[in-house]
Formats: sequence, C-alpha cells, structure tokens
Amino acid sequence: MEKLDFAIVVSRQDTAGMNVREQLLELERFPLADPVKADVFVRDEPITDLEGIDQEIGADVFIFASRHVSRSGVHSLTVHSIGNWGKAVFGGKDGTLVSCPALLMKNCFKFLVEGAGKTGLDYEVMQEATHHGPCIEKPAMFVEIGSNEDRWNDKAAGKVVAAAILDAIRIREANGSLKSVVGIGGMHHSPNFRKVMLSGNAAVSYVCPKYMLEALDADILRQAMEKSVPRAESVVLDWKGLGLHKPRIMKLLEDLGIAYGKTRDVSA
Repeated sequence: MEKLDFAIVVSRQDTAGMNVREQLLELERFPLADPVKADVFVRDEPITDLEGIDQEIGADVFIFASRHVSRSGVHSLTVHSIGNWGKAVFGGKDGTLVSCPALLMKNCFKFLVEGAGKTGLDYEVMQEATHHGPCIEKPAMFVEIGSNEDRWNDKAAGKVVAAAILDAIRIREANGSLKSVVGIGGMHHSPNFRKVMLSGNAAVSYVCPKYMLEALDADILRQAMEKSVPRAESVVLDWKGLGLHKPRIMKLLEDLGIAYGKTRDVSA
C-alpha cells in the first residue's frame, strides 16, 4: 500500500463516524493525492477497539471520527488526544498515551469553531480530556459529534466536522513559534483550555483533568511531554482546577524542571 500522510478512520458501529464519512465523500473524492495524501477507512469493530490499526494502514497520522456521549446531552463538537492516565477502561493500555499531533488538533479545533460559527450551528466546541484508546504507535487524535442519536445523525454537524478535518490536514504549518503544551487540571471538557487552543502560539496536546490527577506521576508526565508533536517543553495549569493536588503537582513540576503557565494568564 502507498504511504499516506493521513488516515481518517470510522467504525460501522458508530453513527456519527459514518455521518462524517458520508460528508467527507460528498466534499472530496478519495483518496486525496495533492497537496496531501489521505484516505478514509471503515472498520467493523468499535472505534476504541482498533488497537494497532497503524500496522494495517500505512499512514503518518490517524484521525478517528466518532460519536461523543454525554449525560448532559449538550450539542457538541469535540477533539481530544488518545490514551489513559491510569487504568484503561475504554480501549488502549494502562498508563499509556498515544502520540498526539498537537498542532493538527489545534487547527482542527479552530476550524470547528469557525465552521460552527459560519453555519449558525448551535454546538459547543470542546477539547476533552485524554481518556480512552485505541493504542497505536503513530500520532493520532479524535474528532467527535455529541451527544445523542439525533446529533450523531445531524448532517450539518457532520459537514462541519468533515470540512474541519480537510482544512486541518491541508495546512502545512511553517511558523516555528508554535509549540505544544500539556494541560493539567480542570474539568473533563476543559473549558479553561479553550483560550489556549484559540491563541496564536500554543496547542494543548494532552489534558489530565482533576479527576485523574491521582494517576499523574513523573513517568506519565514525561510521556506526555515527549509524545506531544512537536515535543512539549512546558505545561499549562488550570490553577483552580488542581484542587487538593496542587502542592504535589507543583513539586512534581519543580522536581522535573518543567516550566508552567496558568490558563488565566493566556491571552485569547
């Protein structure tokens, strides 16, 4: 198989993913060949069970399009990196993160915001915490539609997601000032990291939310820094969202010599 720049992967069991696939095929003829090489792949297994799919598909970067489930039922478009800070509950491996194409995810996030705004789509664009598999070796990210059956089938939402994916993969970012940062603290849907993702020079790769801070230790934090693409040199803290873990997290950063900033200090 010819090597691809990007593989967009969906599951037949996932209504939202199949919706996005339909919209991708309406927008473009695949496989793409110029200026990037990309194709869309459908698998029968649940999306979080596609362990090692990079051994089947020859691509540099993987984008998984799927559904987002939320008890709140908020209409949402989400992005997130892949992996597990602690025990793997929904695919992947315990304490293992998948390499994150942080700048691609930042661009996709921005295009989702722009697309939803231009089309009047009443969806909240969010970055979720890093929280599930599958586990693969290549850089990968998720783009999702939430949060119920009606939303997963919403063609307008599917088109915004499809267009955002296409726009993001076509960007060849040449600005050397852009950097990756790891987000620590706060809620699962990371509202305080939103302005970082929309700012000019930082992309949040992984987010370790408040409810997973117990699992955050030196080994997995180093993993998050090293697996961010480009490599992260600093972290961004949701200061109030560190709770009782604040003293331990600050000591961890000091011991590892990792620089940090706070979300409240980031200009939107």
